Amino acid sequence: MAPDSHQPTEYPSAKNSPGVPTDLTDRFGRLFDLIGDAVVEIELVEQEPVVRTVNPAFEDIFGYSREDVLGESLNEFILPEEGDSQAATFDQRTAAGKDNHAIVRRQTATGVREFLYRGVPYKRKDGRQFAFAIYSDITEQRTYERHIKVIHRILRHNLRNNLSVILTAATQTGEMTDDPEIEDLSAMVARHARSLETLGEETRTLEQILTGDQTSCPLDLTAICEDAVESITADHPDIPIHLNIPESTSITGIPKLQTAIYGLVENAVIHNTGEVNIELVGTQTDDHIVLEIRDNGPGIPEDELTPLLPETQITQLQHGSGLGLWLARCAIEASDGQLTYNREGGWTVLQLVFRPA
Repeated sequence: MAPDSHQPTEYPSAKNSPGVPTDLTDRFGRLFDLIGDAVVEIELVEQEPVVRTVNPAFEDIFGYSREDVLGESLNEFILPEEGDSQAATFDQRTAAGKDNHAIVRRQTATGVREFLYRGVPYKRKDGRQFAFAIYSDITEQRTYERHIKVIHRILRHNLRNNLSVILTAATQTGEMTDDPEIEDLSAMVARHARSLETLGEETRTLEQILTGDQTSCPLDLTAICEDAVESITADHPDIPIHLNIPESTSITGIPKLQTAIYGLVENAVIHNTGEVNIELVGTQTDDHIVLEIRDNGPGIPEDELTPLLPETQITQLQHGSGLGLWLARCAIEASDGQLTYNREGGWTVLQLVFRPA
């Protein structure tokens, strides 16, 4: 048994609290009983999380009855045999009145499963420290994500190797013949193979944005744009790219945003015909930082505009010939930003709106 044998607390009482509806306990109790996530109310007793009550979903998901766990240490039931180095930290944070949030592995009656864990602490009037531990079962989702990553890795490996063979064969075929028709066919095969190679790299980057860490951090937009311009002009020295962004403009975004901005500027270069003129203009207000990528090219073809339409969902990404605009949109939206497109007096304007860091 746990080191304390207080009677289990059904729900935190809001009675006699000024300004709190008297039916709060009943309404909370209904939520507690009907929510599909497993919820445990624990009390910290000598740094031990002692179970005071559990909801029906906990019994269903973990397979332990309420009577089995009441008054016992929660850790003894749900920590896997190999332990969890974070568990002690979670208990310490709870004791300090701090919340917790993590993906964890926990033991159930039928085996170890993966959960999104959230710990919400609260202190009662008598000074006792309580918390709600909420567990959302994400085992199937995490398994699916791992399988998808393996499949993508295999596909990328095979695609890269086979395209290398195709490119070599197409190049050698074109060099070994004097027949203009065969030369044209070889060049066409090589061109499409390179397009598939680019698509494979874009797919990898898009996967990293959609399934990777989407934690935003401060980013130097000025430096990102300067690096993009420097890299692109190194490959295209005859194309002028004018940069007009305030020095050290800092935004909030995910690290992959740098790849997205580079891709948008590069698209403005490679899809432009004639005398190319490109501008990157940044402006700042109290609430937003706006980056406009402007070029005097023909504009984005209608069948490529799908990612830039606000009503379009990511499930419709089969439209268009590449993933560059989808990649940019996903990176910008993951950074809590917005991407819009319009034509102004012969200019193509992509507008990126971000939050200041």
